[in-house]
Amino acid sequence: MRLKVENLGVNYGRVWGVRGLNFEAKADRIAIVGHNGSGKTTLLSVLSGLRKPTEGRALINGWEPYRRSDRWSVIRYSFEKPQFSIPVKVSDLVEALETNESCNRVDELVDALGIREFLDHRLDGLSSGQAQLCNLLTALACDSEVLILDEPTSHLDAYRAGLIDEMLSKRKGLIIATHDPEEGEAVADYFVILKEGKIVWEGSRRKLFAEGIYEVTLSGIDETITGNVEVLHRFGAIVVVRAEEEELIELMRSGKIAGFKRAGLRYAYVESR
Repeated sequence: MRLKVENLGVNYGRVWGVRGLNFEAKADRIAIVGHNGSGKTTLLSVLSGLRKPTEGRALINGWEPYRRSDRWSVIRYSFEKPQFSIPVKVSDLVEALETNESCNRVDELVDALGIREFLDHRLDGLSSGQAQLCNLLTALACDSEVLILDEPTSHLDAYRAGLIDEMLSKRKGLIIATHDPEEGEAVADYFVILKEGKIVWEGSRRKLFAEGIYEVTLSGIDETITGNVEVLHRFGAIVVVRAEEEELIELMRSGKIAGFKRAGLRYAYVESR
C-alpha cells in the first residue's frame, strides 16, 4: 500500500483538526498514533473518503478516496464508537453479512471474536465491548483493498484485544489509529505520531527501533535502577532508559530488573508530548 499526504489540512471553523501534514509511506500496515485530540480521527476521515480536506490532498495507491464515487467498494472503515440503534438481533446482522458475496469470513470471525455467545442479543442493547466486536466483524469479514480502523480494540479485554491485533498483523492494506503504543507496535510496520494536528514523528519499524533506548520492567514497583543507566521516563514499574545492553543484562542477573526490550513507540510517543 502506498500512502501519500501532501500539505493536508482540515478546518472546523476557526479550529484546524490537522494542518500541514506531509508524509509518504509504502507499507502493508500503517499506524496513526497520538493522544486524544491529536487529529487521528480527522486524518482517518479524509483517508476513508468521509471528508474532503480543506487544503492539500491524500492519496492511497495513487487515488484520492474522497473523490472516488466507488470508494466503498475498495475501502472498509470502522468507527471508534459504534452506534447500533436498530432493534434487531446480532444474528440478523450476521445473516445480512452472509448474503454479501465479498464477506467470506463471517462464520470464522463469529467464533474467533466470541460473538456466538450473544447472537440472540439485540444490537441496541449490547455492551460497549460487544458492540465493538460486532463493529469489527462488519469490517473484517469482507474483502477490501484498504481497511481503516479507528481505535479497533477500545472497550475490549486484553485477551480479545490480543486476538484482534494478531489478526490485523497479518492483514495487508491496513491503516489504524490508536493511542496505545503497544498496539501500534504489535500491528504496524510504519508509524505516524500526531500531536495537536501536526506530525511530530514518522518512520518505519526499522527506524523506530534503531535508537539505543530500552524499555525496562522493574522487579518491584519500588525498585530503582543503579549503575551506568540514564532513566528517561518512568511509567510505574516500566522505565524507559538509555543504556548498554550488557549493563541491563547484569541488572537482570542481579534481580534488579525482570526484563528489557528495545523501546519503540512508547519512547517516540512520549518524546512527542
